[in-house]
Amino acid sequence: MKLLPAALGLVLLLLLVLNPNGVQARPAPSGSHQKKASSATFFVFGDDFADNGNLPPTEPVTEMSRQWAYPYGSNYVDADGFPRPNTPSGRFSNYQIQSDFIAIMLGLEEAPPAHARTADKTCDPSGMTFATGGAGVLDSTPHEVPVLAKQVETFRKMIKDGTITKNQLSRSVALVAFSGHDYAGTGVIGLSSPNDINAYIEKVTKEIAANVNQLLKLGVTKVLVNNLHPIGCTPSHTRTNNYTTCDIFRNLGASIHNDNLKQVMTSKKNIYIVDVYTAFASMVDHAAGKGSDLSKQFKRKLSPCCESLNSKGYCGRQDESSAELLYTVCDKSNKFFYWDDMHPTHAGWEAVMKQLEKPLREFVNRA
Repeated sequence: MKLLPAALGLVLLLLLVLNPNGVQARPAPSGSHQKKASSATFFVFGDDFADNGNLPPTEPVTEMSRQWAYPYGSNYVDADGFPRPNTPSGRFSNYQIQSDFIAIMLGLEEAPPAHARTADKTCDPSGMTFATGGAGVLDSTPHEVPVLAKQVETFRKMIKDGTITKNQLSRSVALVAFSGHDYAGTGVIGLSSPNDINAYIEKVTKEIAANVNQLLKLGVTKVLVNNLHPIGCTPSHTRTNNYTTCDIFRNLGASIHNDNLKQVMTSKKNIYIVDVYTAFASMVDHAAGKGSDLSKQFKRKLSPCCESLNSKGYCGRQDESSAELLYTVCDKSNKFFYWDDMHPTHAGWEAVMKQLEKPLREFVNRA
């Protein structure tokens, strides 16, 4: 693997120690909706970009459980199409997330149920979500949540004991979606040389590749693997410049991760790298007046709809003694690409997935 130039590596040392405040998690389906008939079974692995309920609710609400409280789920719509405002579902957004849009593309109603909210020895016909908010690819984050290998191991055990059937595997699609917590946690602290930094990035991407290969060996027929989105454009990193520009150095770090991911990922026809970096960038990281037509709907591209009152806070936080809200929420979430400091709104995810839908369909439907 080609090593990074010294100057670039030193820059990476700074950019890869991402803001811990970016750690967040995602929403899951509230209630057991009857799934539409589908020929596909969907299994979801990753972190809060795909979690739909594996992190538990807590009392009081914390940064790692806020997805179960207002204002998360504020634009929820039930299975019959009726608005159910303020229905948190365990997702880190105001309604649907990436895995929901892919599930719909596969003929399902929404992302499959979260593993933690499913009865033992059972698996929904639509599949299962193992992704857990705050998780890393490696055991490098401060959160006690299952890393990628642990999620895949749980999946393996469910196949071994027959909970997940051969029939489900024969028509299965998996999503592996991580948003960069490995570059925000303890894994990169103390790295002082370009060689060390490059080796760490390589370790992360090789671990993704190893687990993707394991999924294929276990019988999954097709695997979608997200590359890393432009981290420097998230509100947690644009807040310091009043939400005006992306952090180009952090985006460079994401690009290096993505280049390495291409190199270590096997070129099998049943693995597809989902280019969320380009899809995000076309929405939020372009010159004034440029960008795709879809980007024009977003009047606020780099600022969050739900904004904490201080940089160390989070969307949904309340004062413990007075219950005063320590955040503000926008009136029109469909005009904002980002919901909170890290995660897109429903409208943001919808715009991203509109760009990605055609190649994804072609891959999934390919014999």
